[in-house]
Amino acid sequence: MALPRTAEHDNETSRHEPGEALVVADTRIRTVSVIDADAVLGDLSKKLSGLGYHVVDGRFAEPPEDCVAVIMNIAMDPDLVLTRSLAQKHRIVLIAENRDFDFRLQAARAGVEAVLWSPLDLVDLGAWLADFDDAEKEAYTILIVDDDELAAETYALTLEAAGMHVHVVTDATLATEAVGQVMPDLVLMDLQMPGASGLEIARVIRQSRQHLSLPIVFLSAERDPERQHMARKVGGDDFIVKPVNLENLAGLVGIRAERAQALRQVMERDSLTGLLNHARFKDRLAAEFERSRRTQSPLAVCLLDLDHFKRVNDTYGHQAGDRVLQTLAHSLAGALRRTDVVARYGGEEFAILLLDTPVEDAFRVMEKIRTGFGNIVFDSESGPYSVTLSVGICNDLDAVSTESMVRRADEALYAAKRNGRNQVKVADRE
Repeated sequence: MALPRTAEHDNETSRHEPGEALVVADTRIRTVSVIDADAVLGDLSKKLSGLGYHVVDGRFAEPPEDCVAVIMNIAMDPDLVLTRSLAQKHRIVLIAENRDFDFRLQAARAGVEAVLWSPLDLVDLGAWLADFDDAEKEAYTILIVDDDELAAETYALTLEAAGMHVHVVTDATLATEAVGQVMPDLVLMDLQMPGASGLEIARVIRQSRQHLSLPIVFLSAERDPERQHMARKVGGDDFIVKPVNLENLAGLVGIRAERAQALRQVMERDSLTGLLNHARFKDRLAAEFERSRRTQSPLAVCLLDLDHFKRVNDTYGHQAGDRVLQTLAHSLAGALRRTDVVARYGGEEFAILLLDTPVEDAFRVMEKIRTGFGNIVFDSESGPYSVTLSVGICNDLDAVSTESMVRRADEALYAAKRNGRNQVKVADRE
């Protein structure tokens, strides 16, 4: 589990002006309760630890209220009595041998959300846990741009009551800077503002390819259809007429933000692992590098490479290689904070941004990931096998650019490879 660190963009942030640093410790531990004959020392526990989860023995203690899931071996509860009780508070993953419809129907009636069969598919297990974890993902982040402070505060309180994180800008000329700092899921913007109109601000935002898909919803008393059409033509995704119906505001904003988020998933994610792709990682690195410079908060770039991955493909087949990549993706997502940035950099290479993290903490986090993943045993027709990682780390204390950070992390990675692989190396300072 990643060490507690601070994060300006952490899940628990509340409304604040862009640039105002919030220091919030991330102490979240992803826990899974296992009810099995050998819950703590068995192979399942090792696999879960390799995926970044903390395992508790559910045979002798109630599952923690915030645990990601309860994994139940059917042999421990053949009549599904305990399962039915636990399902009232927790998500249940059932491990069984029986694939019959009648059994699965009984499991569904008992509240079971996922059934896995032996031999256990680690990728399926990781995907289910990730889905359960994402069900409590961070709320949408909304940027409100409105020179009317009272109105902006009213909208903010309404959206916050619906569970969204809200940032308010009352000076239109600061809107584009705020977009880069906050990285919102949606911009809610007044159409008529002094200094620059909402239409003009929208045009400026759309000048960056990074923000072409960012939803912009205009607020205005303007009822002229032609004017509304112009607002949409320059990049507005919707138009809400003032006075705003506050009862409907959160619903409209949520629908738009959800739709945009789904679109970004397709545009920005690697299709195999679900992680950010190379291009989007570079965008995030540039944004976080600038934030680090502005706030003087530490930033670490980590490059990970699977050792002897070609041997895995040649020996066990490319499908096995794909499963290793997917398992590593789940492992990284499980072991890191949601605020950290994880990407498939290319092939068997992955990249991570650890926000607000000194290099010594980054080393310990990567060491734990390396050890946990190396302990995972993959099953195949040719027999079990394991795969190790090499990692290179660079922090930004003396980096002059994002390119130099990536280059030095890459040099550290190859130093780890030359020194025997399966290790973490920190880049030498320039």
